[in-house]
Amino acid sequence: MLNIFIAIILSLLLHIYLYSSEHLKKFDYKFYDNIAYLSEKINPQEEGFYTVIIDIDDKSLQQLGQWPWPRVIDAQLINRVQEMNPSAIGINILFPEKDRVSPLSMQEFYKKNFKIDLPLTQLPDGLKDNDKLLYNSIEQSEATLSTYFKNDIYFTNTHCKNLSYQNNLFQNIKVDFHANSLLCNHPTIQKNIENFGFINADMDSDRVFRRVPLFMVYQKRVFPSFALAVLRSFDKSIEVDTKHSNILVKFSDQNPKILSAIDILNGEISNNEIQGKIVIIGSSVIGLTPTYITGNNKKVSNSMIHAFVIENILHNTLLSQPEKYKKINIILSFFFSILIIILLFKRLYLQIGGFVVLNLIVSFILSIQAYIQNIYISIGYLWIPFFYFFIFILSYHLRVINKEKHQQEKLLIKQSKLASMGEMITLIAHQWRQPLSIINGIVLNIDIDQHKKILDSKKLDEHLIKIEETTAYLSKTINDFTDFFSQNKKSEHFYMKDIITQAKKLIPVSNQKNIKIIYNQKEDINIIGYKSELLQSLLIILNNAIYACKKNLYQVKQGEITIHTHMIKNHLFLSIEDNGGGIDSKNLKKIFNPYFTTKEKAHGTGLGLYILKLIVEDSMGGKVSIYNGEKGAIFTIEIPIKKIDSKNKKENGY
Repeated sequence: MLNIFIAIILSLLLHIYLYSSEHLKKFDYKFYDNIAYLSEKINPQEEGFYTVIIDIDDKSLQQLGQWPWPRVIDAQLINRVQEMNPSAIGINILFPEKDRVSPLSMQEFYKKNFKIDLPLTQLPDGLKDNDKLLYNSIEQSEATLSTYFKNDIYFTNTHCKNLSYQNNLFQNIKVDFHANSLLCNHPTIQKNIENFGFINADMDSDRVFRRVPLFMVYQKRVFPSFALAVLRSFDKSIEVDTKHSNILVKFSDQNPKILSAIDILNGEISNNEIQGKIVIIGSSVIGLTPTYITGNNKKVSNSMIHAFVIENILHNTLLSQPEKYKKINIILSFFFSILIIILLFKRLYLQIGGFVVLNLIVSFILSIQAYIQNIYISIGYLWIPFFYFFIFILSYHLRVINKEKHQQEKLLIKQSKLASMGEMITLIAHQWRQPLSIINGIVLNIDIDQHKKILDSKKLDEHLIKIEETTAYLSKTINDFTDFFSQNKKSEHFYMKDIITQAKKLIPVSNQKNIKIIYNQKEDINIIGYKSELLQSLLIILNNAIYACKKNLYQVKQGEITIHTHMIKNHLFLSIEDNGGGIDSKNLKKIFNPYFTTKEKAHGTGLGLYILKLIVEDSMGGKVSIYNGEKGAIFTIEIPIKKIDSKNKKENGY
């Protein structure tokens, strides 16, 4: 219970941290982008566009000169558009200063700087002031002007400070976005114009554009966005859901039509292209207006953004992202994490897999359906915290399982050695019986010689030497036995020939007169490695080979087990071949599986070769393989090992 409690606390802390982190927001942005892309493919916009963009593009600038143009040209452009009978005109251009090339401005300039009175008698009164001319065009066309809000400290002109929108029409709307400063148009242009809106379009923290505010507050007064103001300029009944002042813009694969400003001025565009449309006059030229990257990697201008906002409103596809869904999803993620904790501790892995897949499918379908209904439910707040914690708790759980597995493997190896102990004790008893009889005989001879008084010092020395030789043999037998059961994992120096000799002594092959072990290696390999583990590996293979040979004696009459060893660079290759007839090909791939055995129940548990694989691969970092030769099975062990050369022998005192 304590572990479950700790896991729940960690999950809670993770969810609290991620909820307010920028990291989770960015992931949620990506989920939104993908859902928007899939939704557009599933349910593409089939209706036509209501908007047309008149673009002050490179072509227009090449013919009419660099920006800003004399405002008489801007007025002419607006008048030409108005003559083509659009539903509304929006001017996505700010005119914060007076026109310096206006005839009145030029007259004032020369009089102030050069004391020259520049006569304007040849010009009609209507062409003397470009700003007034532009104002008249805007007023007559009922066009919508642009404003711009800023949140940093910025100078606001007096006439802009007092600006308000149509008798505070939106004052009762709750707005989350507040501005410290306002940039509007020159007083001559801005005065008495009822239709205007802000053109702000900011990118998200990952530098991708997705959303715009519909309303902003300045000096406790609420202002609409440019797109909304354009719509209200010709239809006062236009309404939007004012519960969410920040909306996500739905972009489609197709864009509203874009017409060049110079083509409009030159009369090269048919009236049918603009009649009844909502026209936005702006620019896409880099340097005049910013360019934005959308979630589907499209580059759009500020005018294109507001064109799509208008399209979203008119097609009733305005998309909102309610904050409540972020909270609901993060809470669901936390409870899903608790469920995963419980299932993991109960080790119900199938149920975990089913739940995760079901969660993915259901939440994905709900996200698409909500998106089609113009709501993004912030699905990243469900998936990301849940999967972060799922990966964390699963990694921890796998570590625990792996630790348990290693403990079980160690226990199996220990049990394997203990299982061999009975055979070893029987073998030691057999090997000790004759030496003990010899010692007993020598003692009797000493006693007899003593009674006969023929025991001189020379004869006593002979008897004692024989006793010493026999006890040394007994001691060596004990050493072989203790080496095998040693838990020492320390790397040590030994000769391969000694290991094989010791292994031959530790197996009951001496009782099998018709089975022999052959090792005729001329070069003795002098190595550093894990002696006890290599010895145990060799014993496991030899015991299996002896069993195979015994079963096949009726065919071969004489059992043979041949051992070969050689070094290739830093690897020891040890192969053991028997003439026991080999292993059925269908069992070769399963031979190292735990509890798989081809022996009778009385002779095998199916753990020997599994333990061999554990020792060689996990403990010694080597490889073990088996295949059938001409006469029987051939086991091969490859172990990375350090070979002792003559120089190393000298340095290490060997």
